[in-house]
Amino acid sequence: MAQTGEKYTQARRAHLGSGGHGGAGNETGITITWPEDSLGWFTDQACNAILLAADEARMLSHPRVDPEHLLLAAARYGNGESLLGGMGIDARAIHEVIVQIKGFGGKLQLRPRRSPASEEALREAVTAATTRGVLGPSTEHLLIALGEQELTARILAGLGISSAQVLVDGHYPVTRPPVDLATLRRRAAQLDATGSEPPGPGPIPPIFERFTRQARDAINAGVQYAREAGDPRVEPAHLLFGVLNATTGVVATARNKHGWHIPPGLFASARYPGAPGMTSPRPRHENVLTYTQPPQSRATGIFSTYARRIVAEDVLLVSERLGHRALTTGHVLIAIVERPDEYTREIISSVPGIREVTAVIDALPGQEDTGDW
Repeated sequence: MAQTGEKYTQARRAHLGSGGHGGAGNETGITITWPEDSLGWFTDQACNAILLAADEARMLSHPRVDPEHLLLAAARYGNGESLLGGMGIDARAIHEVIVQIKGFGGKLQLRPRRSPASEEALREAVTAATTRGVLGPSTEHLLIALGEQELTARILAGLGISSAQVLVDGHYPVTRPPVDLATLRRRAAQLDATGSEPPGPGPIPPIFERFTRQARDAINAGVQYAREAGDPRVEPAHLLFGVLNATTGVVATARNKHGWHIPPGLFASARYPGAPGMTSPRPRHENVLTYTQPPQSRATGIFSTYARRIVAEDVLLVSERLGHRALTTGHVLIAIVERPDEYTREIISSVPGIREVTAVIDALPGQEDTGDW
């Protein structure tokens, strides 16, 4: 394929037959049954990007995950990000094109499912990898597959990439023979029987274009706070730190207007006992969260499931309820306050006034910088 310039879709038909999801190809007499869940084929890097595509669709209020959402996610992460970035293309540019073509959707869909076109792209990414001698496809193979989908190929062409396959082969030349079909069948049967394991280290958080600059800065401040505290995961209390200490934006306006006072030391090494590598907490004094430092920092910057839900889902529910498109520091604070955990509840109780979200709602939508969109 690399020598002849044959497209991988042609190689796929020659290598696997023309069968689709759950079926068998018969063009060459070769058959393979695709497992119900495609994710197990992929590397952690690609798997995280595929999961991230659901966030992309949700942030755009699109009802399903289409190939363009996979492309947008691939542009944010791993080898796909590097390849596109090397061509001067970032996720923001792709986001702008998608919005121009499809706009924002209507009612929020919290659990968008992958469309048939996306499932086909994932299977084609598997083939793009296996014809190059790689059993576990990564984001560069996903990029090749997306270069063959109608809309994503048009998006890439409009941004200056006429062939995703040529782009990938230029950086990752084919050096191995194709994966043999017996190995493919064994892997497919294994995945069909056992399913796929969650990727490590886990999906990256969706801090995307819909967030205002101030909201992104506040969330990033929370991530940095988690790292400095040595906490292994970014938790809701870290996000609350970033939002309450924002110097500009909706929360800063409400804080100054209503005289919210953040007690000194309130965020002294806030941590979550029971997390991997954590030591037991010291006794609390005056509602200040103070915990012993672990022997060595295990900070990863990875979001916990709860913290990720806040920035990926809860803020969208708040914005839809209030009729706002931009996600501000105010929306993040309301999402945390409305569903606090043990530690955010303790912090909230230490700052009189923020338990009532009315003050924040009154400050919305505010004049925060919507930035990218």
